[in-house]
Amino acid sequence: MKMNKLYILFLALCLVGCAKKQPEKQPIKELHSEADLTGLRVGVQTGGTYDLQLSSRNDIVKMGYNSVSDALLALSQGKLDVFVDDESSIPLDEQKRLGIKVAFYGDEAIPCAFPLRKGDNGLRDSLSYFIDSLNATGEMKEIHDKWFLNETPSQLRIPDLGPEPTGKPILVGAVSELPPLSFHVAYDWQGFEPEVLQRFGRYAGRPVKFEHYPLSSAISALQSNKTDIIIGGIFITEERQKTMDFTSSHFSVRAAYYVKDENGQTASFGNKLKDMFYNNLVVEDRWKYITDGLWETVKISLFSLLLGTLFGAGVCALRMSRSKGLSKIAKIYIDLMRGIPMLVFLMIMFYVIFSKTGLGGTAIAVLAFAMNFAAYVSEMFRTSIQSVSKGQIEAGLALGLTKWQTFWHITAPQAVKSVMPVYKGEAVSLVKSTSIVGYIAIQDLTRASDIIRTRTFDAFFPLLIVTIIYFILAWLLGKALDLIVKSKKTTKNDHHKPFDKDLLRSRRFYTSGVERR
Repeated sequence: MKMNKLYILFLALCLVGCAKKQPEKQPIKELHSEADLTGLRVGVQTGGTYDLQLSSRNDIVKMGYNSVSDALLALSQGKLDVFVDDESSIPLDEQKRLGIKVAFYGDEAIPCAFPLRKGDNGLRDSLSYFIDSLNATGEMKEIHDKWFLNETPSQLRIPDLGPEPTGKPILVGAVSELPPLSFHVAYDWQGFEPEVLQRFGRYAGRPVKFEHYPLSSAISALQSNKTDIIIGGIFITEERQKTMDFTSSHFSVRAAYYVKDENGQTASFGNKLKDMFYNNLVVEDRWKYITDGLWETVKISLFSLLLGTLFGAGVCALRMSRSKGLSKIAKIYIDLMRGIPMLVFLMIMFYVIFSKTGLGGTAIAVLAFAMNFAAYVSEMFRTSIQSVSKGQIEAGLALGLTKWQTFWHITAPQAVKSVMPVYKGEAVSLVKSTSIVGYIAIQDLTRASDIIRTRTFDAFFPLLIVTIIYFILAWLLGKALDLIVKSKKTTKNDHHKPFDKDLLRSRRFYTSGVERR
């Protein structure tokens, strides 16, 4: 009774506290320079140049975000006061749609260039000469202004530059998906930097091939010969020059300080939902990114499950081998696969072990996930096999069955029944784990949503779609495995005996020509 009174008193105090009028949030003052940022929550992209520049300031609350769309969502929700990024990162038409504006620009213009692999002097010198020529003739400024001074750069396209050359391809790792810098429409790359490189490709007689990478992965790809050039408005810094070479600068960019536009128009929920559906799926047929990414995820998942199950059975056989050496090797393999994070292992496979083999990213991903899945599956198989009573195995051998027949007709059915619930959970976990393959430039389901998010700056709708699709995939996989187990049980019950009639009539069940009965 006493505890009930205390509980009621606690609830009453909570209600009083909630009912107390909260102080109204003060509007952000007008910002005109970096000195006005004192006391504000300032968002930056984690690991970027602005993140490093603002790290020395103790008078602001610096908040890091992995993407522009995440930061803009926080800005619109009032969780952020200012977001700092390049002046070209958010086009004017997108600013109006998102209800944000530029409060002020930074004073310093930072030069940008194309990073190349250390030692690739021929490509560096040739591209630098081409850039210098465009700068000298003023053609570079014309290309720049065409993309950067247009209010709707996402609607622009690279002009017809003639037939594509047939020489050795120039492999480009793109780390930006934002107009006007670089973006792709229907898998054709557009933007200021792609146009410059396409023009250079015609000049050098080499086709240009683009792949999208996160910045950290693009640097690894550059150093492992997966790419020749990186694009994405990369700043020239002393630290970066230690690991990469840079061409001549092809443009400069200032910092822009974005804030919420309090005078912007607020749409109703219905219109917002309609706009989200239209912008994320209909415009430029962006739904195709989702369907293509889904197909890639399904391929990697299914092949990894099949190959990993076979690998797991083999590792299980080695683990249960009478040879101590083989058993030890299998145990080391299992411990190694279990101890390495899947993302780290995937990147090692792609950027180190198979970096010079020419093997595609999808094949490497399937092999990596299969090897990891096999380590877990092998232990599941071993435990389930050992759970079968030895008496049943001895009875099968006593009836004249071989070890293989005993395993197939007595041990395996019971082992499969006991292992299936755990196997199903691990299989579903593998499907969800494939969401990391975007780090090796595979456009899977998650990567497709990231591409859409970077184009629409919508942090919610693409992720919601992907979440629903992953849930459906996991549910369908679980149901499929349940049906397999159910069909096995039905087949077994139809015979009513552990061995079929043909097996009982085989020569192993004859003694002196007389059938055992």
